[in-house]
Amino acid sequence: MLPANNLDLFIYHLIPQTLFGIFIIGCVLSICGFAFTSTIALFKSCVVRFVHRSKFRSTLLFIMCAQLLALSQLAAIGIWAFSLVLIGIIPSWEVAMFFSASSYTTLGYFPATMPEGWHMIPAFIAFSGLFSFAWAASSTMAMIGILNTALDAKSHPPK
Repeated sequence: MLPANNLDLFIYHLIPQTLFGIFIIGCVLSICGFAFTSTIALFKSCVVRFVHRSKFRSTLLFIMCAQLLALSQLAAIGIWAFSLVLIGIIPSWEVAMFFSASSYTTLGYFPATMPEGWHMIPAFIAFSGLFSFAWAASSTMAMIGILNTALDAKSHPPK
């Protein structure tokens, strides 16, 4: 059995921040997942038309879609910042954005002090960032595969 102070720590600190962190991770992954799959669908539908016109246009399409993936990552950082400000963990929007960006893929150094009972939040932000970046990287590789297939089809038309 846990001593009373450890039990209090568990019930009053660990459970709320874990529920909050898991909820926001779900929100971030839902929004990023929608953005990633939509971007791949857009790329897939447009690349065939662009490849037949020029390799340059299809490359520009790839760059534009890669930027859409990057914007979705910025939106995810914004979701974390908004949620931190909304529940009062960090009072300033600017500080919350910097904190979220600092923690998004690593447990980066950030001088802001977290309120008592919210010290695990940077780990949850890092989890969501790592999952999102992995998904974005695989989406990028999928788009490269689609582009290479389209370029090969243009270079070697069926006989």
